[in-house]
Amino acid sequence: MDKNFKETSKSGGLIWFFQRLSAIVLFILLLAHFVTYHFISHGEITYAAVVAKMKLPWFNLVQFLFLLTALYHGLNGIWMVAEDYMKKRGTRIFVFSILVLLGTTLLFVGILTIFKAGNFAMGVK
Repeated sequence: MDKNFKETSKSGGLIWFFQRLSAIVLFILLLAHFVTYHFISHGEITYAAVVAKMKLPWFNLVQFLFLLTALYHGLNGIWMVAEDYMKKRGTRIFVFSILVLLGTTLLFVGILTIFKAGNFAMGVK
């Protein structure tokens, strides 16, 4: 493989570190998400029970952090793998731009969903 490592190696170690750090944070948030939905409930998990949890301020914060960390970890992972196979700088810029656009779109839709669901749970229209 004929790759110019000088273009990517300057931030490679830091990106690798943040990928590992986001994996740890994602695991903790996944456990919090799982415990919140499946163990901290009174009896059966129903729509009303989930809506009641959405009224708690920390619940939506955990959902937002989970979304943010999952998007970063997933898209950064795709970028790290794709970057290993792309030789041309223009191709890397194009793929990176697509991933940023995809991440921004998914973040917007996720925040909108959390915000709308949280407002619905609180009775705000």
